[in-house]
Amino acid sequence: MRAAWIVLLVSPVWGQSVGFLQGLENKFEQTAPRGNAPVPQGYRQDRLRDVNAFNSWFDQQYMPAFQAQPGWTPQRRAFVGRASAYLGAIRGLAGNDPALGLALSGAFNRLGRMQEADQRYLDREGAIHSYNNSAIILNQLANENPDDPNVRGQLAFVGGRVNALGGSIPIWMSVPIGGRQRQQEQRGIPEAYLQAPVKTSAPTSAEYPRVDEGTLSAEERGLWRELRERYYNVLGTVYAAKNAVAPVQASVEGRGLALTPDLVKSSTRMNLSLDLAKNDLEQKQFDSARENLQIAEGEARKILRYVGL
Repeated sequence: MRAAWIVLLVSPVWGQSVGFLQGLENKFEQTAPRGNAPVPQGYRQDRLRDVNAFNSWFDQQYMPAFQAQPGWTPQRRAFVGRASAYLGAIRGLAGNDPALGLALSGAFNRLGRMQEADQRYLDREGAIHSYNNSAIILNQLANENPDDPNVRGQLAFVGGRVNALGGSIPIWMSVPIGGRQRQQEQRGIPEAYLQAPVKTSAPTSAEYPRVDEGTLSAEERGLWRELRERYYNVLGTVYAAKNAVAPVQASVEGRGLALTPDLVKSSTRMNLSLDLAKNDLEQKQFDSARENLQIAEGEARKILRYVGL
């Protein structure tokens, strides 16, 4: 599947993006603590260096390429999905580590800024999703570090962007109702972040493949309709897996632990394969779409079995 991913790319920047992310993913998987073992501080420092490297690379190479040639290709959408999966995989380490949390938040904010950078190609739902990922990290940091002005400032920025885009901020971590909550509000953390209900994720219209059926032959039209229905079914299974693992991730985040490498690997492969399947369908690569849907569904079912469903 990695070979199939690489042939989708059409310029040096996109090829470099695959190699760069692959290197970060490999380092994470190979050195991740096993089971519920405590996370060594050295491992956190390594991830902080990696995320800072991602942010520098994004600022210096990826974003300038996007600004020079704006718009959303299947390769760019797949890159955002893969980058989000990688950053989300190490999010559990950020709860009591302000430096790592702010670096991760900054990475998600970079994705969000790119997704809303050009109004001609505004990816509203994608930008809200990226900013919400940032808000989840910042909300946890605010609980652990209520006096940190950097956290409060980033929360204000993210809240402003989500409000401007017409979205809402989810909250994944429980917040005390007693004196500490009042203390947090006095320190300037927006009340909306403290009172927002817990939310589960659901598919957005941006995730549905689109093809002009008028360009298809009769045979292609039949395959398209068959695989479109298959895609919808797999998409539902994928989101069932995402929502099932969310409490597990919140629990390990709260204890400063990392998700198991197998779970991280399945989540990353599930998201990537679903993105590739959508791209395949839109490019009428029906055999490849079928294969990627099978992989995405298989990984989603692994995750569901992991959490006992």
